[in-house]
Amino acid sequence: HASPQSTRTMSCVSARAHVAPRAGLVSRRAPARPASRAVALRRSIRCDAGGDADTGAAVKDVLDGSSVFLVGMMGTGKSSVGKKLAASLGYNFFDTDDIIEQVTKMSIPDIFAAEGEEGFREVETQILAEVAAYKKCVVATGGGIVKKKANWMHLRNGVVVCLSGTPQLLASRVVKDGAEARPLFKDANGDETKIAAKIDELQSERAEMYANADVTVKLLAGEDGGEGEDIDGLNRRVLSCLLRRIEEDDTKKRLRNEPKPGDIEVTGM
Repeated sequence: HASPQSTRTMSCVSARAHVAPRAGLVSRRAPARPASRAVALRRSIRCDAGGDADTGAAVKDVLDGSSVFLVGMMGTGKSSVGKKLAASLGYNFFDTDDIIEQVTKMSIPDIFAAEGEEGFREVETQILAEVAAYKKCVVATGGGIVKKKANWMHLRNGVVVCLSGTPQLLASRVVKDGAEARPLFKDANGDETKIAAKIDELQSERAEMYANADVTVKLLAGEDGGEGEDIDGLNRRVLSCLLRRIEEDDTKKRLRNEPKPGDIEVTGM
């Protein structure tokens, strides 16, 4: 049976999980594709290309209003690069973790403590469903959002970009940002080596799921294993990878049709 805290959280989400459109946001509901035209997730490309100041306009043109969803492990900078990417595209920016905290009036650690990871994932799916209903958005998601097959129904309303990095680089970022705010690292006591080992374990578990993304962009690390580029450099590479991916196959055609149950094949589940 659900605890009083769990019931309060879920009812709060049910009552308030509507994401109000911001200025310029337009409903995403696209015409349904014919049932006979199934779409399979194509193999993700790994991209290390550079970009220039004109790439943002070019990507915006080929996206034709479709949203971009950022997935990947915690510490990959999804929120930071997401804001930059949104500015480059003239898109709105959403962070699913931020929205979850806003509508539940609880912190992510508190939700994990009250309901466990499963309860948190249920809330996360509700929020993602709301956000995915709009176009012209860049959406930064939680690291484990790829674990539920149902979430891919929403993610595939746009282009999915996976950010990845070495466990050592991601651990150093997590520690710098405050590991105590990450429920999955509560037993590491801020130990960077233990956090790196946990990240390595999680990456291995989720590798097949992350591979369902349209594009994978690996963070550059310096010779010492630390930061190898600034956020502007990463944003340029993401833009360039997006442009290349959309232009090289029928991704743009897919983006104009809303997927339905049965249309999508997801590996790693």
